[in-house]
Amino acid sequence: MASEGSGLASFDQLVRLNQRTVYQIALSVVGNSADAEDVTQDAFIRAYSKFESLKEPQRFRAWVCRIARRVALNRLRSEIRFRKREERSYDDTPVGVDVAAAAEEREFQQRLREEIDRLPERLRDVVLLCAIEGLEPAAVAAILGIPAGTVRSRLHAARKHLLRMMS
Repeated sequence: MASEGSGLASFDQLVRLNQRTVYQIALSVVGNSADAEDVTQDAFIRAYSKFESLKEPQRFRAWVCRIARRVALNRLRSEIRFRKREERSYDDTPVGVDVAAAAEEREFQQRLREEIDRLPERLRDVVLLCAIEGLEPAAVAAILGIPAGTVRSRLHAARKHLLRMMS
């Protein structure tokens, strides 16, 4: 029981040391403080549940930052899907519009969303952040912790893959 308490104290200290960094990563991905606070809390909860399995405690910061980024990106994806569902539910196709063309467009959009979801995570993250959220490659590079050139090449590869799958 003593080791459990000392483990908790150790984890608590790591949270205090890394909370600001984790929050900043979350904020840069989700874009608002309320969601960033939720993501930060979720990331530390997940880290705590796996803390015993961390093989290199000195790498805690990098580890918890990766967890935070994944949690934030998942939250962002959920939000994007929710917004898309809302947009579809309020589909106000004006009278006189070609209903067949509107249905075809909705079908195309659905297929595109499915193909984006099938992309490997490294490509999907870049597409969601650049193409869907409209962030610049430099901003995406900072969020993902990769060079801006890598963001551009992944975006190109993702677009090429999507074009191939959609044709």
